[in-house]
Amino acid sequence: MKFENEGAQRYFDQIPDEWDALYSHENWLMYRINRLLRPGIYERYAFTFERCQPIEGATVLDIGCGTGRFAIEFAKRGARHVVGIDFAPAMIDFSRMVAQRMGVADRCEFICNDVVSYPFETEFDIVVALGFFDYVPHAEPVFRKVAALRPQHFVASFPVHTFLWGIQRHIRYRWIRRVPIFYYTRGQLEGFLQSAGFLRYDIVARPHALLLHASCRER
Repeated sequence: MKFENEGAQRYFDQIPDEWDALYSHENWLMYRINRLLRPGIYERYAFTFERCQPIEGATVLDIGCGTGRFAIEFAKRGARHVVGIDFAPAMIDFSRMVAQRMGVADRCEFICNDVVSYPFETEFDIVVALGFFDYVPHAEPVFRKVAALRPQHFVASFPVHTFLWGIQRHIRYRWIRRVPIFYYTRGQLEGFLQSAGFLRYDIVARPHALLLHASCRER
């Protein structure tokens, strides 16, 4: 299956162990190093679970689930059914392995596919897309797809371009790894949300990211 950002697909299909170290507590040393060097990752983790309440009994979709750490954490916190979708087969295989090890495989489903074209057969209470839109050249179709799933909570992160950080990301991803990175402004996000039919939203600015919490349901 071909995806819009094939460079990102190839890259992430090669690094499940490295990527999992960003979230895994099992490797204590790497976890502490990443907490110091990449605080934004853990900030969006805390933001997600703070905003997505209640979790108990909820249905959850994790878009760009990577190694499944968000999806698995939702299951551990009581979600009834969690679906993770990602375009990298190795990430999906890794997610299934971790879910089995964590004892939540019966409530987790992992799919290797494109979220926009995949025919979901149900709505979701919670939809998250963390570290996903960095690699998406056209975000508006994803917003429309999420809105069609009618979530109570939609949480997503978007990188913010700053001079120094933008240069190092351009070198590290586009030049070295051949993985283009995409940026969206607050105004663009507001336009996507309004066009897709979200009823309310909150966009929180952080040093290197915009964190979004939106809803398609009445309070």
